[in-house]
Amino acid sequence: MGKTQADTTLDDAERLWLGGEIQQAREAFRRARLLYHENGDRMGEAAALVALGDMDSETGHFAGARDAYVEARNLYARDGDQHDQAGILVRLGRLAQREGRPDEARQCYLSAREMYDSASDLSGLGHVARRLAAMERDLGRQDRALDLYAEARGLYARGHDTLGEAGTLKAMAALYRQLGRLDRAHECYEQSLELYRESGDALGEAAAQLGLGHLLTGCGGGAEAITALEKARHLAAAAGHLRGEADALLALGRLAGASDPDRARRDLRHAAGLYTRLGLSALAAEAEREMGTP
Repeated sequence: MGKTQADTTLDDAERLWLGGEIQQAREAFRRARLLYHENGDRMGEAAALVALGDMDSETGHFAGARDAYVEARNLYARDGDQHDQAGILVRLGRLAQREGRPDEARQCYLSAREMYDSASDLSGLGHVARRLAAMERDLGRQDRALDLYAEARGLYARGHDTLGEAGTLKAMAALYRQLGRLDRAHECYEQSLELYRESGDALGEAAAQLGLGHLLTGCGGGAEAITALEKARHLAAAAGHLRGEADALLALGRLAGASDPDRARRDLRHAAGLYTRLGLSALAAEAEREMGTP
């Protein structure tokens, strides 16, 4: 069965989001939602709302994200779909966590865990364990966070969710780096990269390469760090992910520093331009300030 106009509009919205055209993407997500509604496709309508909520959450429009998630949950509830309802609860929990409401976030996660457990959904249980780990990490309970990340990784592996396992390893690597356990961080980044490549997830691989580049920079591995950051930049650019490309360019510009001031200025100027295009004025200003330091 070929793609409908609603499917094509949803694809366009996601492309616009990756390209940093947030307002146009928001309008496209809403058009897709309306088209699915007119076609009587509740699952398509819910998917468009979830994507809109994800974009609004990522870009700091928390009220809009909450509204979209709640509407999507109501649609899933009408079909009795517990799996997707649980996925919305995880998203609402993450949103509450970002807004500084940890009690509400924990309750969302625990409610989602009950739904996933009743459906014997190992991947879903992995999602919950991973979000609870992030919460413990943010609260400064790092040992508990590592235990929960290990639990999440095991659940993903048992559920044959390669991307979930890759993302968990990437999160573990970042935490090990924060704790100064650099060998473990490096090992986790490498394992994460292997799984992302196995799955063909270019954006996940780009994010892991960026993290590895930051780790190697801190360890004094200049040449290896540049290689990782260049890979991150190329992967993000090929996928049209401007934020990932900008973050890699910012790191490359800082790393070049006084050793190659022309390259540093070029990379930082490019990063500043991308951040400006994305509406991230604080990061654009940061990149511009860095241009004066090489």
